[in-house]
Amino acid sequence: MKGRATVAQGPRLDIHTLRHVLRTRLGADVHGDVEPASAATGVAFHTGRVRPGDAFFALPGERVHGFAFADEALARGAAYVVADRPHPRGVVVDDPAAALLALGHEARAAWRAPIVGVSGSMGKTTMKALLAAALGARSSEGNRNTPFALAGTLVEGWLEGDTERPLVLELGIDHTGEMDRLTTLVRPTHALLTTIDAAHLDGLGDLAGVTREKSRLLEAATAARYAGAGAWDRLERTLSARTVRYALDGTEAPTGRYVAGDGGSVLEARLAPGDDVLRVPLPGLGRALAEHALGALVLARDLGVPLPLAARRIASARLEGRRLQAHRIGRLTLLDDSYNANLASMRLALDVLRDLPSPHAAVLGDMRELGSEAERHHALLAEACADVATLWTVGPQSAALGAGRAGARHYRDVDAALADVADLPRVGTLLVKGSRSIELDRLVDALLARTVAAGDAR
Repeated sequence: MKGRATVAQGPRLDIHTLRHVLRTRLGADVHGDVEPASAATGVAFHTGRVRPGDAFFALPGERVHGFAFADEALARGAAYVVADRPHPRGVVVDDPAAALLALGHEARAAWRAPIVGVSGSMGKTTMKALLAAALGARSSEGNRNTPFALAGTLVEGWLEGDTERPLVLELGIDHTGEMDRLTTLVRPTHALLTTIDAAHLDGLGDLAGVTREKSRLLEAATAARYAGAGAWDRLERTLSARTVRYALDGTEAPTGRYVAGDGGSVLEARLAPGDDVLRVPLPGLGRALAEHALGALVLARDLGVPLPLAARRIASARLEGRRLQAHRIGRLTLLDDSYNANLASMRLALDVLRDLPSPHAAVLGDMRELGSEAERHHALLAEACADVATLWTVGPQSAALGAGRAGARHYRDVDAALADVADLPRVGTLLVKGSRSIELDRLVDALLARTVAAGDAR
């Protein structure tokens, strides 16, 4: 968690607090006589994320129970273990998962500042980072957007006495019904949707299902709602009428224009009719990033942040890696967008590629979780990348992208592509993008490690 304090300034997460929360929220209690020697300063449920002082919640899993990792968590500095079975340094409860969520609800009830919920079919992690920067807010870490992760973020802010500062949370869903579970916990005062498009269709069914589920976030907001054009245009009329639309189309304020040049990319924003244009240097590339920055400015304005300050904060925002992250390798610009992919984000990434120096090359992987729409979406992507000079595709579904194209290469998986990584261009711009499970991040890492001799060109 960014801004994590070294000393807890809020309530103590000891057995007494845990017992109070269990009794009042679940009608349950702590079992046994074991009492931790010290209070916890945070919570964790994954051993790789345990920090000294955390309470480790040993959650039941599909394959293995978290209790199997209790000793590892303690070795990493956990203060104690919360589990449904006894441990010499543990607290026993009936349901550790329910206990963690109950603590999240208790922390949310104590929060006094606005809480902004962010979601969308793409760009939500970047949007969260820009919003947190613009507002000077606390935020959920990385893309940790599940109920347990969000509960942990709420609890940590509560324990650190940080409930007077705005909080920006990313809400991620891939199945019907999940948004209601998240908003019941988070209870957002403000909500923002970046876009609504075909993604996670295996669990959400179709675009109409995605729209219904994402819209639940806006419906849950108690103060204000915001949506980029790609989300707002899909909303039901009664909901869109209560939602602020922002877009780069210039049709109405708030609006803006994306400007890309050798000196970096800029958003030229006008938040209200008659306003002077506000120039905002962007911490990355692409129209999508510029639209996210516009949304962050609008929400910051509505929460009382001076626009010049919000603009400066956005310009210096730190974005998560592997999301159109540009690297310079000799005479090659490498665009690492390997974190994830759907058709809309692929098209946006290809637009960024076209704006950068040629020749243009792309390594594109399968777009996963598209259900019955997979074949059609890959066919549409084939049309979108027809003008890319050098094309490699990775994964069974992407084979059609380069079918019949002279010089195009297809690989069954990333390991096969890695064997030929030396053949990729060393001049111009190269985009690497695919669904996370294709593991194209490994190819990016191989490219970054590749030694480029001065003046080397292919």
